[in-house]
Amino acid sequence: MGLFDVPAPIFAWIDALAAALIPPLGRLILWGIVAALVSMGLYWLLSAQKRIGRAKTKLAQSRAQLDAYDGEFAGAAPLIGNLLRSALHQVGLVAWPAILSSLPLLALICWLSTAYGYSYPAPGTEPTIQTQPPQLQTQWIEGARNKSASGQGAAPRILVAGIDQEILAEVPLPAPVPVIHKWQWWNVLIGNPAGYLPSNAAVDWIEVALPDKEYLGFGPSWLRGWEAPFFISLIVVSIVVKIWWRID
Repeated sequence: MGLFDVPAPIFAWIDALAAALIPPLGRLILWGIVAALVSMGLYWLLSAQKRIGRAKTKLAQSRAQLDAYDGEFAGAAPLIGNLLRSALHQVGLVAWPAILSSLPLLALICWLSTAYGYSYPAPGTEPTIQTQPPQLQTQWIEGARNKSASGQGAAPRILVAGIDQEILAEVPLPAPVPVIHKWQWWNVLIGNPAGYLPSNAAVDWIEVALPDKEYLGFGPSWLRGWEAPFFISLIVVSIVVKIWWRID
């Protein structure tokens, strides 16, 4: 489990409560609304709004002075420097509150990508599996009704064999995650819910062509997944909150 995965049990608990009343598409939209309110609210609390407002005014004045200047480049150099300093000052005031307020959003996105991203193949269907090194052979073994993600039944497994048919690894897939790999440094921040391959394994990573979950019955494939309803609601509500609360 990575640092951004710590709140995942809380997200799962809330989502399970909401599932009794709200379908998946509605929950994705609701998650986007909640994420917008939380992230914009944190940014408003953490940022120095008055200082940012004054910095924006100073930046506008610096830009107007440069636009109004009509002379040699040497005379414009101080105006350009003043404009750059004003812009960097505003970036400095905005950057750290924006980064801190985005951390809960990143944690939520990590959880959504697993909970709403993929599903196990239908019974009797064997997905395409790729490995590194590519010459290895694989076999998909179904779990007990593929219910392991909800804590029931056995997880599907992937058998990895060499050219001589010798079994090199037997990898369980306890969560519908398309890529399993050896532990990397970034897993300190974002963990793989399916676990990791042993560091001494003969295979470096396994990629399974799991089916994408779809929540919209129209449009191209990229529009039907969890990303579109979540991010559209997130962006729309964030813009509304920014305008309504007059957040700089």
